[in-house]
Amino acid sequence: MPGESDRPEKPQLRPVEVSRVTHEGNDYFLLKDIQRVSDQSLLVPVPLGLYLQGFDGTRTLNESVEFALANGAPTVPEEILDDLVGRLDDMHLLANGKYAGEVERQLEDYRNAPHRKPALAGSAYPAETADLRGYLDGFAFPYMTDGERADDELSADVTARLTGIISPHIDFERGSDTYGMIWEQVLPMIRDVELFVVFGTDHNGDGPRLTLTNQNYNTPLGTIETDTELVDDIARILSTDPTVEDHPFADEFNHINEHSIELATVWLQRAAANTGAKMLPILCGSFGRLLTDGAPSVDDHPEISRVIRLLQSVARQRRTVFIAAADLAHVGPAFGDEEEIPPDSESRKCVEADDERLMDAITQGSRRKFFDEIKNNGDANRICGLAPIYMTLWAADATTGTWMGYKQCQADSDDTSFVSITGAALFSEK
Repeated sequence: MPGESDRPEKPQLRPVEVSRVTHEGNDYFLLKDIQRVSDQSLLVPVPLGLYLQGFDGTRTLNESVEFALANGAPTVPEEILDDLVGRLDDMHLLANGKYAGEVERQLEDYRNAPHRKPALAGSAYPAETADLRGYLDGFAFPYMTDGERADDELSADVTARLTGIISPHIDFERGSDTYGMIWEQVLPMIRDVELFVVFGTDHNGDGPRLTLTNQNYNTPLGTIETDTELVDDIARILSTDPTVEDHPFADEFNHINEHSIELATVWLQRAAANTGAKMLPILCGSFGRLLTDGAPSVDDHPEISRVIRLLQSVARQRRTVFIAAADLAHVGPAFGDEEEIPPDSESRKCVEADDERLMDAITQGSRRKFFDEIKNNGDANRICGLAPIYMTLWAADATTGTWMGYKQCQADSDDTSFVSITGAALFSEK
Protein backbone atom coordinates (compact mmCIF):
# COMPACT_ATOMS: atom_id res chain seq x y z
CA MET A 1 0.00 0.00 0.00
CA PRO A 2 1.45 3.40 -0.93
CA GLY A 3 2.25 5.85 1.82
CA GLU A 4 0.43 9.12 2.27
CA SER A 5 3.13 10.98 0.32
CA ASP A 6 2.89 8.60 -2.66
CA ARG A 7 -0.85 8.90 -3.04
CA PRO A 8 -2.36 11.48 -5.44
CA GLU A 9 -3.60 14.39 -3.37
CA LYS A 10 -6.85 14.50 -5.32
CA PRO A 11 -7.45 11.00 -6.73
CA GLN A 12 -8.94 10.95 -10.22
CA LEU A 13 -10.49 7.68 -11.32
CA ARG A 14 -9.98 6.99 -15.02
CA PRO A 15 -12.86 5.80 -17.22
CA VAL A 16 -13.42 2.14 -16.32
CA GLU A 17 -15.79 -0.66 -17.25
CA VAL A 18 -18.06 -1.27 -14.26
CA SER A 19 -20.31 -4.26 -13.69
CA ARG A 20 -22.09 -5.42 -10.56
CA VAL A 21 -21.33 -8.97 -9.43
CA THR A 22 -21.95 -11.23 -6.45
CA HIS A 23 -18.96 -13.03 -4.96
CA GLU A 24 -19.19 -15.38 -1.99
CA GLY A 25 -22.55 -13.90 -1.05
CA ASN A 26 -21.43 -10.27 -1.17
CA ASP A 27 -22.14 -7.60 -3.79
CA TYR A 28 -19.27 -5.86 -5.54
CA PHE A 29 -18.52 -3.49 -8.37
CA LEU A 30 -16.08 -5.16 -10.77
CA LEU A 31 -13.73 -2.57 -12.27
CA LYS A 32 -11.86 -3.29 -15.50
CA ASP A 33 -9.48 -1.00 -17.35
CA ILE A 34 -11.07 -0.10 -20.69
CA GLN A 35 -7.70 0.91 -22.10
CA ARG A 36 -6.08 -2.30 -20.81
CA VAL A 37 -3.05 -0.58 -19.32
CA SER A 38 -3.59 -3.29 -16.70
CA ASP A 39 -5.18 -6.65 -17.45
CA GLN A 40 -6.19 -7.04 -13.81
CA SER A 41 -9.68 -6.37 -12.45
CA LEU A 42 -10.66 -5.05 -9.03
CA LEU A 43 -13.60 -5.97 -6.83
CA VAL A 44 -14.87 -3.01 -4.82
CA PRO A 45 -17.61 -3.57 -2.20
CA VAL A 46 -20.84 -1.87 -3.29
CA PRO A 47 -20.94 0.39 -0.18
CA LEU A 48 -17.74 2.04 -1.45
CA GLY A 49 -19.36 3.04 -4.74
CA LEU A 50 -20.10 6.60 -3.66
CA TYR A 51 -16.50 7.01 -2.53
CA LEU A 52 -15.39 6.03 -6.05
CA GLN A 53 -17.68 8.70 -7.47
CA GLY A 54 -15.91 11.23 -5.29
CA PHE A 55 -12.55 10.42 -6.89
CA ASP A 56 -12.98 12.93 -9.71
CA GLY A 57 -9.70 14.81 -9.41
CA THR A 58 -11.25 17.86 -7.74
CA ARG A 59 -11.45 16.53 -4.16
CA THR A 60 -8.89 15.48 -1.60
CA LEU A 61 -9.51 12.15 0.08
CA ASN A 62 -11.14 13.91 3.02
CA GLU A 63 -13.37 15.89 0.68
CA SER A 64 -14.28 12.67 -1.13
CA VAL A 65 -15.33 11.22 2.21
CA GLU A 66 -17.52 14.27 2.88
CA PHE A 67 -19.07 13.92 -0.58
CA ALA A 68 -19.83 10.23 -0.06
CA LEU A 69 -21.30 10.70 3.42
CA ALA A 70 -23.46 13.60 2.22
CA ASN A 71 -24.93 11.32 -0.42
CA GLY A 72 -25.79 8.52 2.00
CA ALA A 73 -22.68 6.35 1.99
CA PRO A 74 -21.84 4.43 5.15
CA THR A 75 -18.89 5.48 7.28
CA VAL A 76 -15.74 3.61 6.29
CA PRO A 77 -12.48 3.39 8.28
CA GLU A 78 -9.72 5.58 6.90
CA GLU A 79 -7.35 2.63 6.43
CA ILE A 80 -9.86 0.97 4.09
CA LEU A 81 -10.04 4.08 1.92
CA ASP A 82 -6.26 4.39 1.94
CA ASP A 83 -6.04 0.78 0.80
CA LEU A 84 -8.64 1.40 -1.92
CA VAL A 85 -6.76 4.39 -3.31
CA GLY A 86 -3.52 2.43 -3.18
CA ARG A 87 -5.02 -0.51 -5.08
CA LEU A 88 -6.53 1.80 -7.70
CA ASP A 89 -3.16 3.43 -8.19
CA ASP A 90 -1.26 0.14 -8.33
CA MET A 91 -3.66 -0.99 -11.09
CA HIS A 92 -3.09 2.32 -12.93
CA LEU A 93 -6.75 3.26 -12.63
CA LEU A 94 -5.98 6.75 -11.33
CA ALA A 95 -5.26 9.27 -14.07
CA ASN A 96 -3.00 11.31 -11.80
CA GLY A 97 -1.07 8.46 -10.21
CA LYS A 98 1.28 5.81 -11.57
CA TYR A 99 -0.75 5.58 -14.78
CA ALA A 100 1.24 8.09 -16.86
CA GLY A 101 4.57 6.42 -16.12
CA GLU A 102 3.21 2.97 -16.96
CA VAL A 103 1.75 4.19 -20.26
CA GLU A 104 5.11 5.72 -21.17
CA ARG A 105 6.89 2.48 -20.31
CA GLN A 106 4.51 0.28 -22.32
CA LEU A 107 4.55 2.65 -25.28
CA GLU A 108 8.36 2.59 -25.36
CA ASP A 109 8.31 -1.23 -25.31
CA TYR A 110 5.75 -1.22 -28.12
CA ARG A 111 7.79 1.11 -30.30
CA ASN A 112 11.00 -0.85 -29.71
CA ALA A 113 9.44 -4.24 -30.51
CA PRO A 114 9.99 -5.78 -33.97
CA HIS A 115 6.25 -5.41 -34.70
CA ARG A 116 2.93 -4.83 -33.01
CA LYS A 117 2.06 -7.99 -31.12
CA PRO A 118 -1.50 -9.20 -31.81
CA ALA A 119 -3.47 -8.46 -28.66
CA LEU A 120 -6.23 -11.01 -29.23
CA ALA A 121 -4.37 -14.03 -30.63
CA GLY A 122 -5.06 -17.02 -28.43
CA SER A 123 -8.17 -15.47 -26.88
CA ALA A 124 -10.46 -14.08 -29.60
CA TYR A 125 -9.01 -16.28 -32.35
CA PRO A 126 -6.44 -19.10 -32.67
CA ALA A 127 -2.81 -18.16 -32.18
CA GLU A 128 -1.41 -20.94 -34.39
CA THR A 129 -1.20 -20.25 -38.11
CA ALA A 130 -2.78 -23.47 -39.37
CA ASP A 131 -5.54 -23.32 -36.79
CA LEU A 132 -6.35 -19.71 -37.68
CA ARG A 133 -6.46 -20.45 -41.41
CA GLY A 134 -8.89 -23.30 -40.84
CA TYR A 135 -10.95 -21.15 -38.49
CA LEU A 136 -11.32 -18.33 -41.04
CA ASP A 137 -11.87 -20.71 -43.96
CA GLY A 138 -14.77 -22.23 -42.04
CA PHE A 139 -16.47 -18.83 -41.95
CA ALA A 140 -15.69 -18.10 -45.59
CA PHE A 141 -16.52 -21.50 -47.05
CA PRO A 142 -20.28 -20.88 -47.63
CA TYR A 143 -19.42 -17.77 -49.65
CA MET A 144 -16.63 -19.07 -51.86
CA THR A 145 -17.70 -18.08 -55.37
CA ASP A 146 -15.20 -19.52 -57.87
CA GLY A 147 -14.14 -16.06 -58.96
CA GLU A 148 -17.50 -14.29 -58.87
CA ARG A 149 -17.21 -10.70 -57.79
CA ALA A 150 -19.09 -8.42 -55.44
CA ASP A 151 -19.61 -5.99 -58.32
CA ASP A 152 -21.68 -8.57 -60.24
CA GLU A 153 -24.71 -6.80 -58.75
CA LEU A 154 -23.73 -3.50 -60.39
CA SER A 155 -25.32 -2.33 -63.62
CA ALA A 156 -23.72 -3.77 -66.72
CA ASP A 157 -22.89 -0.30 -68.04
CA VAL A 158 -20.88 0.63 -64.94
CA THR A 159 -17.14 0.08 -65.16
CA ALA A 160 -15.97 0.22 -61.58
CA ARG A 161 -12.96 -0.48 -59.42
CA LEU A 162 -13.06 -1.51 -55.79
CA THR A 163 -11.83 1.40 -53.67
CA GLY A 164 -13.38 0.72 -50.27
CA ILE A 165 -14.43 -2.06 -47.91
CA ILE A 166 -16.57 -1.92 -44.78
CA SER A 167 -15.63 -4.78 -42.45
CA PRO A 168 -16.92 -5.34 -38.89
CA HIS A 169 -14.76 -5.22 -35.81
CA ILE A 170 -16.98 -7.38 -33.60
CA ASP A 171 -15.48 -10.70 -32.49
CA PHE A 172 -15.21 -13.34 -35.20
CA GLU A 173 -17.66 -15.76 -33.60
CA ARG A 174 -20.57 -13.34 -33.61
CA GLY A 175 -19.60 -11.69 -36.87
CA SER A 176 -18.67 -14.90 -38.67
CA ASP A 177 -21.09 -14.77 -41.61
CA THR A 178 -20.51 -11.08 -42.25
CA TYR A 179 -16.74 -11.41 -42.17
CA GLY A 180 -16.78 -14.48 -44.38
CA MET A 181 -19.19 -12.96 -46.88
CA ILE A 182 -17.52 -9.59 -47.42
CA TRP A 183 -13.92 -10.82 -47.46
CA GLU A 184 -14.67 -13.73 -49.77
CA GLN A 185 -16.52 -11.41 -52.14
CA VAL A 186 -13.67 -8.90 -52.42
CA LEU A 187 -10.94 -11.53 -52.52
CA PRO A 188 -10.50 -11.56 -56.34
CA MET A 189 -10.39 -7.76 -56.47
CA ILE A 190 -7.50 -7.03 -54.10
CA ARG A 191 -4.69 -9.14 -55.50
CA ASP A 192 -3.18 -6.12 -57.26
CA VAL A 193 -3.57 -3.68 -54.37
CA GLU A 194 -0.35 -1.94 -53.35
CA LEU A 195 -1.63 -0.08 -50.29
CA PHE A 196 -4.41 -0.76 -47.80
CA VAL A 197 -5.42 2.20 -45.66
CA VAL A 198 -7.28 0.85 -42.63
CA PHE A 199 -9.39 3.28 -40.60
CA GLY A 200 -10.37 1.69 -37.29
CA THR A 201 -12.57 2.85 -34.44
CA ASP A 202 -10.47 4.07 -31.52
CA HIS A 203 -12.72 3.06 -28.63
CA ASN A 204 -10.57 5.06 -26.20
CA GLY A 205 -9.77 8.03 -28.40
CA ASP A 206 -11.03 11.58 -28.39
CA GLY A 207 -11.68 13.35 -31.62
CA PRO A 208 -11.85 14.36 -34.28
CA ARG A 209 -8.39 12.83 -34.31
CA LEU A 210 -6.37 10.49 -36.52
CA THR A 211 -3.78 8.46 -34.64
CA LEU A 212 -0.82 6.97 -36.48
CA THR A 213 1.83 4.40 -35.67
CA ASN A 214 5.04 3.33 -37.38
CA GLN A 215 4.75 -0.23 -36.14
CA ASN A 216 4.02 -3.11 -38.50
CA TYR A 217 0.89 -5.09 -37.67
CA ASN A 218 1.57 -8.76 -36.99
CA THR A 219 -0.97 -11.61 -36.92
CA PRO A 220 -0.49 -15.39 -36.79
CA LEU A 221 -0.75 -15.23 -40.60
CA GLY A 222 2.28 -12.97 -40.92
CA THR A 223 3.33 -9.34 -40.74
CA ILE A 224 2.06 -6.63 -43.03
CA GLU A 225 4.47 -3.75 -43.41
CA THR A 226 3.35 -0.27 -42.44
CA ASP A 227 4.16 2.40 -45.02
CA THR A 228 6.33 4.53 -42.74
CA GLU A 229 7.13 7.08 -45.46
CA LEU A 230 3.43 7.79 -45.79
CA VAL A 231 3.13 7.89 -41.99
CA ASP A 232 5.82 10.57 -41.96
CA ASP A 233 4.03 12.59 -44.65
CA ILE A 234 0.72 12.47 -42.79
CA ALA A 235 2.36 13.16 -39.43
CA ARG A 236 3.88 16.36 -40.81
CA ILE A 237 0.39 17.53 -41.75
CA LEU A 238 -1.34 16.53 -38.51
CA SER A 239 1.43 17.96 -36.34
CA THR A 240 0.45 21.45 -37.48
CA ASP A 241 -2.95 21.05 -35.77
CA PRO A 242 -2.85 23.76 -33.06
CA THR A 243 -5.76 22.26 -31.10
CA VAL A 244 -4.07 18.97 -30.14
CA GLU A 245 -0.55 18.50 -28.88
CA ASP A 246 1.24 15.89 -31.02
CA HIS A 247 -1.97 15.11 -32.92
CA PRO A 248 -0.58 12.18 -34.95
CA PHE A 249 0.85 10.23 -31.99
CA ALA A 250 -0.82 11.57 -28.83
CA ASP A 251 -2.99 8.45 -28.60
CA GLU A 252 -0.56 5.96 -30.14
CA PHE A 253 -0.75 3.86 -26.98
CA ASN A 254 -4.26 2.87 -28.08
CA HIS A 255 -2.82 0.94 -31.03
CA ILE A 256 -1.37 -1.57 -28.56
CA ASN A 257 -4.68 -3.10 -27.46
CA GLU A 258 -7.30 -1.69 -29.84
CA HIS A 259 -9.07 -4.57 -31.58
CA SER A 260 -10.67 -2.81 -34.55
CA ILE A 261 -7.69 -2.65 -36.91
CA GLU A 262 -6.31 -5.95 -35.62
CA LEU A 263 -9.43 -7.93 -36.54
CA ALA A 264 -9.55 -6.40 -40.02
CA THR A 265 -5.84 -7.12 -40.47
CA VAL A 266 -6.33 -10.83 -39.78
CA TRP A 267 -8.75 -11.08 -42.71
CA LEU A 268 -6.61 -8.78 -44.81
CA GLN A 269 -3.63 -11.07 -44.27
CA ARG A 270 -5.71 -14.05 -45.35
CA ALA A 271 -6.86 -12.25 -48.50
CA ALA A 272 -3.66 -10.49 -49.55
CA ALA A 273 -0.85 -12.66 -48.20
CA ASN A 274 2.39 -12.55 -50.18
CA THR A 275 1.21 -9.74 -52.47
CA GLY A 276 3.78 -7.28 -51.11
CA ALA A 277 1.11 -4.74 -50.28
CA LYS A 278 1.72 -2.27 -47.49
CA MET A 279 -0.72 -0.97 -44.91
CA LEU A 280 -1.44 2.36 -43.30
CA PRO A 281 -3.22 1.79 -39.94
CA ILE A 282 -5.13 4.84 -38.68
CA LEU A 283 -7.21 4.91 -35.50
CA CYS A 284 -10.10 7.37 -35.61
CA GLY A 285 -11.16 9.17 -32.46
CA SER A 286 -14.84 9.83 -31.79
CA PHE A 287 -16.78 12.26 -33.97
CA GLY A 288 -19.46 12.51 -31.28
CA ARG A 289 -18.85 16.18 -30.50
CA LEU A 290 -19.47 17.00 -34.18
CA LEU A 291 -23.07 15.74 -33.97
CA THR A 292 -24.33 18.73 -31.96
CA ASP A 293 -26.09 21.59 -33.71
CA GLY A 294 -23.67 24.29 -34.73
CA ALA A 295 -20.62 22.03 -34.51
CA PRO A 296 -18.13 22.33 -37.35
CA SER A 297 -18.01 19.70 -40.06
CA VAL A 298 -15.07 17.34 -40.03
CA ASP A 299 -14.61 18.42 -43.66
CA ASP A 300 -13.65 21.84 -42.31
CA HIS A 301 -10.87 20.42 -40.13
CA PRO A 302 -7.90 21.80 -42.10
CA GLU A 303 -5.35 19.13 -41.21
CA ILE A 304 -7.69 16.15 -41.67
CA SER A 305 -8.92 17.46 -45.02
CA ARG A 306 -5.28 17.87 -46.13
CA VAL A 307 -4.63 14.26 -45.13
CA ILE A 308 -7.57 13.13 -47.25
CA ARG A 309 -6.28 15.07 -50.25
CA LEU A 310 -2.87 13.45 -49.79
CA LEU A 311 -4.37 9.96 -49.58
CA GLN A 312 -6.46 10.56 -52.69
CA SER A 313 -3.34 11.73 -54.49
CA VAL A 314 -1.51 8.58 -53.41
CA ALA A 315 -4.45 6.46 -54.60
CA ARG A 316 -4.14 7.97 -58.07
CA GLN A 317 -0.53 6.80 -58.24
CA ARG A 318 -0.73 3.44 -56.44
CA ARG A 319 -3.52 0.86 -56.39
CA THR A 320 -5.13 1.66 -53.03
CA VAL A 321 -8.12 0.31 -51.12
CA PHE A 322 -9.55 2.02 -48.05
CA ILE A 323 -11.01 -0.14 -45.28
CA ALA A 324 -13.29 0.82 -42.40
CA ALA A 325 -13.06 -1.57 -39.45
CA ALA A 326 -16.42 -0.56 -38.05
CA ASP A 327 -19.62 -1.79 -36.42
CA LEU A 328 -22.98 -0.04 -36.49
CA ALA A 329 -25.60 0.18 -33.69
CA HIS A 330 -25.03 -0.60 -30.00
CA VAL A 331 -28.42 -0.66 -28.28
CA GLY A 332 -30.15 -2.17 -25.25
CA PRO A 333 -29.45 -2.36 -21.50
CA ALA A 334 -25.87 -3.54 -22.07
CA PHE A 335 -25.15 -0.07 -23.48
CA GLY A 336 -27.10 1.97 -20.97
CA ASP A 337 -30.60 1.92 -22.46
CA GLU A 338 -33.51 1.36 -20.11
CA GLU A 339 -35.57 -0.45 -22.75
CA GLU A 340 -34.97 -4.14 -23.35
CA ILE A 341 -34.92 -5.01 -27.04
CA PRO A 342 -35.64 -8.73 -27.48
CA PRO A 343 -35.56 -10.47 -30.87
CA ASP A 344 -38.55 -9.83 -33.16
CA SER A 345 -39.51 -6.69 -31.22
CA GLU A 346 -40.64 -3.56 -33.02
CA SER A 347 -37.65 -1.74 -31.62
CA ARG A 348 -35.31 -4.15 -33.39
CA LYS A 349 -37.12 -3.54 -36.64
CA CYS A 350 -36.80 0.22 -36.12
CA VAL A 351 -33.05 -0.07 -35.60
CA GLU A 352 -32.78 -2.23 -38.71
CA ALA A 353 -34.67 0.42 -40.70
CA ASP A 354 -32.26 3.06 -39.35
CA ASP A 355 -29.31 0.86 -40.32
CA GLU A 356 -30.67 0.34 -43.82
CA ARG A 357 -30.74 4.09 -44.34
CA LEU A 358 -27.11 4.21 -43.26
CA MET A 359 -26.21 1.37 -45.60
CA ASP A 360 -27.97 3.09 -48.49
CA ALA A 361 -25.89 6.20 -47.83
CA ILE A 362 -22.73 4.09 -47.64
CA THR A 363 -23.39 2.35 -50.95
CA GLN A 364 -24.14 5.70 -52.58
CA GLY A 365 -20.72 6.85 -51.40
CA SER A 366 -22.35 9.74 -49.54
CA ARG A 367 -20.48 10.49 -46.35
CA ARG A 368 -22.62 13.57 -45.65
CA LYS A 369 -25.88 11.65 -45.95
CA PHE A 370 -24.40 8.95 -43.70
CA PHE A 371 -23.42 11.57 -41.12
CA ASP A 372 -26.75 13.41 -41.32
CA GLU A 373 -28.73 10.20 -40.77
CA ILE A 374 -26.84 9.67 -37.51
CA LYS A 375 -27.09 13.30 -36.47
CA ASN A 376 -30.82 13.54 -37.17
CA ASN A 377 -31.67 10.96 -34.50
CA GLY A 378 -29.05 12.21 -32.06
CA ASP A 379 -26.96 9.06 -32.54
CA ALA A 380 -29.61 7.20 -30.57
CA ASN A 381 -28.21 3.88 -31.84
CA ARG A 382 -24.59 4.65 -30.88
CA ILE A 383 -22.90 4.06 -34.23
CA CYS A 384 -19.38 3.30 -33.07
CA GLY A 385 -18.16 3.07 -36.68
CA LEU A 386 -19.13 6.65 -37.49
CA ALA A 387 -15.59 8.02 -37.77
CA PRO A 388 -13.89 5.20 -39.74
CA ILE A 389 -16.81 4.79 -42.14
CA TYR A 390 -16.94 8.54 -42.74
CA MET A 391 -13.20 8.66 -43.38
CA THR A 392 -13.36 5.67 -45.72
CA LEU A 393 -16.21 7.15 -47.75
CA TRP A 394 -14.33 10.44 -47.97
CA ALA A 395 -10.99 8.96 -49.00
CA ALA A 396 -12.32 6.23 -51.31
CA ASP A 397 -14.45 8.70 -53.26
CA ALA A 398 -16.81 5.84 -54.07
CA THR A 399 -19.82 6.37 -56.31
CA THR A 400 -21.62 3.09 -55.79
CA GLY A 401 -21.46 -0.13 -53.83
CA THR A 402 -23.17 -3.19 -52.42
CA TRP A 403 -23.79 -4.14 -48.82
CA MET A 404 -24.10 -7.67 -47.52
CA GLY A 405 -24.20 -9.73 -44.36
CA TYR A 406 -26.31 -7.43 -42.18
CA LYS A 407 -26.69 -8.97 -38.74
CA GLN A 408 -27.84 -8.04 -35.24
CA CYS A 409 -25.47 -9.75 -32.82
CA GLN A 410 -26.45 -10.67 -29.28
CA ALA A 411 -24.77 -8.47 -26.66
CA ASP A 412 -26.12 -9.75 -23.34
CA SER A 413 -27.11 -13.08 -21.82
CA ASP A 414 -30.84 -12.33 -22.09
CA ASP A 415 -30.56 -11.29 -25.76
CA THR A 416 -32.14 -7.91 -25.03
CA SER A 417 -29.16 -5.91 -26.33
CA PHE A 418 -27.35 -6.18 -29.65
CA VAL A 419 -24.65 -4.83 -31.92
CA SER A 420 -25.51 -4.50 -35.61
CA ILE A 421 -22.90 -5.09 -38.30
CA THR A 422 -22.63 -5.21 -42.05
CA GLY A 423 -20.11 -5.63 -44.80
CA ALA A 424 -19.87 -3.45 -47.90
CA ALA A 425 -17.85 -3.23 -51.08
CA LEU A 426 -17.46 0.29 -52.49
CA PHE A 427 -16.59 1.16 -56.07
CA SER A 428 -15.46 4.16 -58.04
CA GLU A 429 -15.87 4.46 -61.78
CA LYS A 430 -12.58 3.83 -63.54
